[in-house]
Amino acid sequence: MHALEFVRNAGKQDLAPIYAMFGDDAFLKREAVGVVVRQALGAEPDETAISRLPGDQTALPDVLDELRTLPFLSKFRVVIVEDADKFVTAHRADLEAYAARPSRSGILILMVKLWNGTTKLAKVVAKTGMAVECKSPRESELAAWLVSQAKTKHQAKLSPDAAALLVELIGPEVGILASEVEKLAVFVGTRAEIQREDVARMVGAGRVETIWQVPEDAGTGNGAGALEKLETLVSAGEHPVGLLAAIGASLRKLHHSGQLRRNGLSLNDACREAGITYPRAIELTRKQHAHLGPGRVDRLADMLLQADLDMKGNSQLAPRVVLERLLMEMARPRKD
Repeated sequence: MHALEFVRNAGKQDLAPIYAMFGDDAFLKREAVGVVVRQALGAEPDETAISRLPGDQTALPDVLDELRTLPFLSKFRVVIVEDADKFVTAHRADLEAYAARPSRSGILILMVKLWNGTTKLAKVVAKTGMAVECKSPRESELAAWLVSQAKTKHQAKLSPDAAALLVELIGPEVGILASEVEKLAVFVGTRAEIQREDVARMVGAGRVETIWQVPEDAGTGNGAGALEKLETLVSAGEHPVGLLAAIGASLRKLHHSGQLRRNGLSLNDACREAGITYPRAIELTRKQHAHLGPGRVDRLADMLLQADLDMKGNSQLAPRVVLERLLMEMARPRKD
């Protein structure tokens, strides 16, 4: 099931004891996890009933102990293993056994990039739990999802024409689109419908372009330019969490194309496989790979995950500082 459908049908499907959230869209993963947490723990969940564990630093016994520990004030305990690809590979047989006979009070969520539906583990999860695809959707799917998002999350009516224009202006950037729908709902207030004219007035294509230019500057060594544009966006009301979601979409493509190039693909073929199609974007990718170097390109996904975790409470730093630190790490001269 795709995350868009999973979120749209929140509460309509039975709660499962195990989930695999797979794909490259961090926003959709957060939304899908939120659906599970709210269904298991209520609208205002007890945070002590939620455990978030880094997959590359967590032992399997610790995960199983968390799942089998009876919750104190809640009916369920939710255990989320972040960045779990290596964790799944290392403990596949044990996870197959657990998925076949899961805890009655523990809910396991595996956050992975890749999920092969033909493996034994995937087949067991399909029987006892659910796999949720959190990949960036096709643009043709987004307008209908935005209409549903406006209705269910903001009790607002978004006209199909307005939704189509929103996607046209912003593109398939799910995190930014969701943020814009929220702002439009506040803007129209009690008015009956968000119309195309509202989108044209409130969603400036130039501002969206500025968001895209932030990782462009950082990825080519222009740290000062990236910080200047970040200041402009924050001053205009953009929240660093939403900006990270938007920036992350382009950085994941940059990371993916870099991995493909290291595996022998040409720049053009790697970009096409990673979803980078425009000539200007392909040339920009070449410049960013050259500036960052293979080491940082390989670490981009980990850098994004760490920034996401830090914004969620793993760090005492303010979200804006977390984002600035990520941009400066990208902008510094390469060492490899």
